Amino acid sequence: MCCVPTIKSPWRGSFLNTTFNPKSAQWLSAVESAETVSDVEATQWDDQADFVVVGYGGAGMAAALEAVEGGLDVLAIDLFEGGGSTAMNGGVVYAGGGTAIQQEAGVVDDVEEMYKYLKLETQGVIKDATLRRFCEQSPGMIDWLTGHGVRFDSALFKAKTSYPPQGYFLYHADSSLAPYHSSIAKPAARGHKAWCAPTSAAIGFGKHLTDPLRKSASRRGVRFMAQTEARKLIIDHSGAVVGISVVQMPPGPDAEECRRLMALATKWQMMLPSSFPGFNITNGIAERYWKRANVLKSMHSIARRIRARQGVCLSTGGFIQNRPMVQHYAPGYSASMAMGSPGDNGSGIRLGQTVGGAVDRLERISSWRFLNPPQAFAAGMLVNAKGERYVNEALYGAAVGQVLGDEQNGVGWLILDKNLYRKAQQQLRKDEMLPFQRQPGKLALLFSRKARTLDQLSAKCGFDPQTLRNTAATYNRTAAGWQPDAFGKDQNDMHSIVDGPFYAIDVGAKSKLLPLSTMTVGGLKVNEETGEVLKEDGSSITGLYAAGRAAIGLPSHLYISGLSAADCFFSGRRAGAH
Repeated sequence: MCCVPTIKSPWRGSFLNTTFNPKSAQWLSAVESAETVSDVEATQWDDQADFVVVGYGGAGMAAALEAVEGGLDVLAIDLFEGGGSTAMNGGVVYAGGGTAIQQEAGVVDDVEEMYKYLKLETQGVIKDATLRRFCEQSPGMIDWLTGHGVRFDSALFKAKTSYPPQGYFLYHADSSLAPYHSSIAKPAARGHKAWCAPTSAAIGFGKHLTDPLRKSASRRGVRFMAQTEARKLIIDHSGAVVGISVVQMPPGPDAEECRRLMALATKWQMMLPSSFPGFNITNGIAERYWKRANVLKSMHSIARRIRARQGVCLSTGGFIQNRPMVQHYAPGYSASMAMGSPGDNGSGIRLGQTVGGAVDRLERISSWRFLNPPQAFAAGMLVNAKGERYVNEALYGAAVGQVLGDEQNGVGWLILDKNLYRKAQQQLRKDEMLPFQRQPGKLALLFSRKARTLDQLSAKCGFDPQTLRNTAATYNRTAAGWQPDAFGKDQNDMHSIVDGPFYAIDVGAKSKLLPLSTMTVGGLKVNEETGEVLKEDGSSITGLYAAGRAAIGLPSHLYISGLSAADCFFSGRRAGAH
C-alpha cells in the first residue's frame, strides 16, 4: 500500500491522499497484490535465479550485465522482445568529465564543470553526492559501454541543435551554451550518439546501444525470456522480496503468432502522433491487433513463479503509454505524443507499490518543444495566450517544454516576421538536418497564421494587441543591444520582429501538426547508494531494486538528451552491483 500525494493544478492531476492498492479505482494496471509465502524453501517454484531483472531495456541490460559480471546467475524477462524505450530513442548517452570520445574530439571538459552544470538542471532531485558520483563515473561509463561493443565516434557538431545531422556523433545535448548556464559552468559537448550508418529514420537509433549490450549479456550467460508479463511480487513473512509471479506464453506456434500480432500492433500504434489527422484510424488498427494478441494470451498463457535468491530489479520504464494513468496524474498532457515503447505502462512502479514502495513525481511529465532546427525559429518570440514572452527560446527543448506545460497551461505561439520566415524557409531547404526535423518545420510554415500587422495577428490568435506590441518592442530593443534579455537569451540568438507580414505558429501542447513529445520521469524512490526501493519511512525493501524510468533518477526534474539513457546505465549497474 502507498499514499498518493495531493496535487491541485489545472495542468496536473487532482487526487486525494488515500490508501492505494490494486483494488483502488485508479490503480489502472494489471499488476496484482503481492503474494506472501510462509516458507521460501518449501514453496513450489517453476524457475529461479540469483537476480531477476523485470524489463529488459537499457536499465535492465545494465543491471543484468553488472550482476553477471559479479558472478550471479541472472534471468531477465520482458513483456515484449527487449530493448524497451532505450532501443527506440536517439541513441544518445549524456556523458562528460573528459571521456575518451571528448578527448579524441579535442573537447576540454572535467568532472567539476559537468557537476556544476547538471546541478542547475537536476535541482536537487537526487543527492549532491549521487550527482557527483555520476559525473565522476561518466568517463568510465563510456569505456564500459565501449567494452561491451557499443561504438561511438568523435565527429563534433559545434552549433546548437536538437539532434546532430548525419555524420556527427558528439554535440551539445543541453542548454550549457546559454549565457546564464555558461556563466555558472564551462560548456562542453556531452551528447555521445552511438555510431550508426546514415539513415533517414526518425526513431530507433537506440538499438545501437541495446543490441551490443544484449549480445554481450547473452555471451556472459544472462538468460532472457520474452513475452513474459510480471503480475505480482512474492514476499516472505518479513516483507523481503523473494520472487515474482509471471504470466508467460510457452514457446510454440501460438507464441510466434502472438509475437507477430504484438509487433504489428506496436507498428500501427506508433505510426502517428495522437494529434495528427488519421490517428484514430491507425490507432484503431493497432487496437484490433492488441485484442487478437490478448485473446491468444488469455487462451495459452500460463502462470509461473520465479524465485529470486538475491533480488528483483524493476526496470520496466515509465508509464507514458498507459494513457489512463497519464490522464489521472497529468491530464494536461493526455493529448501529447507519447515517447516510449508500448512496455512503458507503469507496471514496475505499481509492482513496487504493492510491497510498500514509495513513489514521487508521478505527476511530472517531461515535454519537449524543440525550436531549433531551423535556427530561425529559435530566433523568434515564443508567447503565451496574452502575447507575452516567457522563456529563452534558444534553450534545450525540454527546458522550453517544461515552462510551456507547467507554467503556461500548454500554450505557445512562435512569432516570426517576414525576414525570419524567409530565413527559416532557406534553412529548411539548405541546412543539414534529418527528415524528422525538416518536415515538421515545413508544415509549421505552411500552416502558420499570417497577418499584415501585429494587431491583426493578435485578432487571429486571441492575443491582447497592446501586449503583443509591447512584447515585440521589448524584444526588438534587446535584439538591438539596448538592454539585456529578461530571460537570459544571447543577443546573437535574437532577430528583430519588425517587417510585416507577421506569422504565428502554434507550438502548444495541443498543436495538431507539431505534437508535443512527452515522457514520464517520476517513479519509485530508491536508496541512492544501492538502488533498493524505499518505503515511505525511508527504509529499504530487502530484495527489491528499481532502475531507469521506473525510479526517481537524474532526469526526474528536467530531461536532457541522453541523460535518461545515461541514468539507465548508471542506476542499472548500481542495482546489479549491489
